[in-house]
Amino acid sequence: MIVIIGGSFAGVQAALEIRKRKPYKDIVIYEKKDHLGYVPNGINVFLKRQIDRLEDAIRFNEKDLKDNYIDVHLNTECTAINSWDKTVMIKEDGQEKIVSYDKLIIAIGSTQPQYLIEKEKKFVYQTKELNDARRTVEKLQDAESVAILGGGIIGIELAASLHVYNPKLKIIVLEKFDNLLEMAVDNEITERIIEKLNQKEIKFLTAIDFERVEETEEKIKIVTNQGEFETDMLIKAPNLEPNHQFLAQSIDLDIDGTGIVSPQFQASEDIYVLGDMLRLELLPIEERLYMSLVNNAVRSAIVAANHIAAKKELVFQSTKTNVFTICELTVARSGAQQRDERFSRYPIDKFSGVYHVYLEDNRRVPVYLIMFVYPHSKEVIGLQAIAEANISHLANLFSLVVRGKLRAEELAVHDFFFHADYPSDVMHCLNNIAADYLSK
Repeated sequence: MIVIIGGSFAGVQAALEIRKRKPYKDIVIYEKKDHLGYVPNGINVFLKRQIDRLEDAIRFNEKDLKDNYIDVHLNTECTAINSWDKTVMIKEDGQEKIVSYDKLIIAIGSTQPQYLIEKEKKFVYQTKELNDARRTVEKLQDAESVAILGGGIIGIELAASLHVYNPKLKIIVLEKFDNLLEMAVDNEITERIIEKLNQKEIKFLTAIDFERVEETEEKIKIVTNQGEFETDMLIKAPNLEPNHQFLAQSIDLDIDGTGIVSPQFQASEDIYVLGDMLRLELLPIEERLYMSLVNNAVRSAIVAANHIAAKKELVFQSTKTNVFTICELTVARSGAQQRDERFSRYPIDKFSGVYHVYLEDNRRVPVYLIMFVYPHSKEVIGLQAIAEANISHLANLFSLVVRGKLRAEELAVHDFFFHADYPSDVMHCLNNIAADYLSK
């Protein structure tokens, strides 16, 4: 019996991958919520009216898994893991029972930290989970002002989505670091995003220290080192942390609550830890970082499934590939950046400029492109781009460049498709930036 604790992306993908490799193995998923695989912060696509209901951000359903002979128990919580006798304690319908396993997969995801401001306060909201998003959307119906705690990707993307949902909404973002998107993208990308936020009259403050919050019958007051702010609602959007409540007695945890695991994500011979419970090695600097991304979650599941099925061992290293949209701007990124020098054995060069790409609708659009390079070897270790167009396809190209460890000399002459029947430049933007870097 393979027991999977957690029915989000890592847990479900692990079950499906194991089923491909082990057609007759018993597999069961226990999920404490009433649904599977809700897209984290799916509220953004709802606020931008890309889906009609929050529930449309659920990517898996119980029937699809049962059609693959995977047993699913929703509204079911794992309360204890007993690794010495290979059992878990499960609570379902108010009753507790002991379930034995041959292999155990822990994929219980991440959560928004509860420090600074308690979730239970009347006017404090969260957005990561479906029920939190429902409560937030309900309050937005009559809200005139919102403060967002956190100026990383989660907070800034939420601010932009809220503006689309209600352009009259007064929005302020409060960030503890000195810059917005401090660890996410290069400052040149951030500057372009800030310019767009200013155009939309989305306000923000950085270097914020919270002192306390006070609630009245109608408002919440936030007291900080930079003054007091009164608003209808405060939405918490900090970086996520591992959901590790009951695991310390069962597996070894690192100081940040992530599991200490092998390259195949084994915490012990029979226990695997996946998804947002992990720190992953960032290519190419080979430093283990916490990166809460769906693409990392599902790929960790593939590695574990292959190992459980005794197939060839796979090793996954993340390129931190991601795309996000803020106020008509799309950002695509992959790999390391200059800020990662503190983890790197080598200095990191940065080279940037305006280039052009063709889109599927035949438009040729300008893109601000940044390339990060090890100067001693000319290896391209990261790429970032921003444009007022959907350039999401670039993220996958960036990832292939980083994972392939292409040097600037190779990228400058890399063979990209060109044909007169199709709109494209003779030289791809990646050819151009690499060639320009070499000629500087």
